[in-house]
Amino acid sequence: MNQATIISLFVAAAIIAFSFGVYQWLQWVSQLEERMQATLPSVRASSKGPSSTVSERLNQYIAATSVADKTQHKLAKADLNITPTEYLVMRVGVTAFAFIMGWVISRHIAGSILLSLVGWYIPAFYVHRRYQKRIKAFNEQLPDVISLLVGSLRAGYGLLHAITVVVEEMPEPSATEFGRVLREVSIGYSMDDALDHLVERVNSDDLEMMVISIHVQNEVGGNLAEVLETIGETIRDRIRLLGEIRSLTAQQRMTGTVLTAMPFLLAVILMLINPDYMMGMFEPGWPRLIPASAVVMMLMGYFIMQKVIQLDV
Repeated sequence: MNQATIISLFVAAAIIAFSFGVYQWLQWVSQLEERMQATLPSVRASSKGPSSTVSERLNQYIAATSVADKTQHKLAKADLNITPTEYLVMRVGVTAFAFIMGWVISRHIAGSILLSLVGWYIPAFYVHRRYQKRIKAFNEQLPDVISLLVGSLRAGYGLLHAITVVVEEMPEPSATEFGRVLREVSIGYSMDDALDHLVERVNSDDLEMMVISIHVQNEVGGNLAEVLETIGETIRDRIRLLGEIRSLTAQQRMTGTVLTAMPFLLAVILMLINPDYMMGMFEPGWPRLIPASAVVMMLMGYFIMQKVIQLDV
């Protein structure tokens, strides 16, 4: 291992340590401010400490951007208790680390850029996968949630108490999401608004159907327990049918994903191993049409395969 490689590894370690330090510092400042505000409410207004000022300015600057609200919405859907500032710091740190590792491996700027792009999308991919797993788990638990609501309503309790039973009896993520509904109601939101916020966070068609039925019952009256019981049976049948469809199309979906991802992964590996060989396709002139047309055709094939096996139930 030569001197340049050792220096690059030390720089990469320093970037990771710096990003982790900034993340921990932001968390510590946030927790400290919450404790001070809980014990001395006037401290927040009168405090002018440097750490508080810097963190607030950084959060305000990022919050003023157009993507701050979207990022906060995504983090809330994935149930990640971090701010958009902390999320951005982590993405920048992972990207910088991937850029340096690409340079260490390939000794070429193209390899560093490709690996840094992968590093930039890794946190976003993690957030998206966490959100998808959370939504899937919530949809699978929704029939049991409706059964608890129906049982509580038939026992003579109100909807608010029925949701309390759901929070106490159901596992994650249903307990957390309905617990947020109770907290919103306790601070002054109406039940309809709190349930609408739940639909926005979860983004589930089955949940939206349940919430709409509750809204209709609040406006025109009726037996909510019977309506929810019918909706619960419909959701159970729908989940069973979706499971059968996913089982029948699992091989096709996996084939489409593997065939689409394999050329990109091989291109990154070849760029890292032998960048001079791969750079021949990026020379000025007609050779650039080869990677461009290949990417377009692979993406078209992937979307066509996904569209063919997609069934709306």
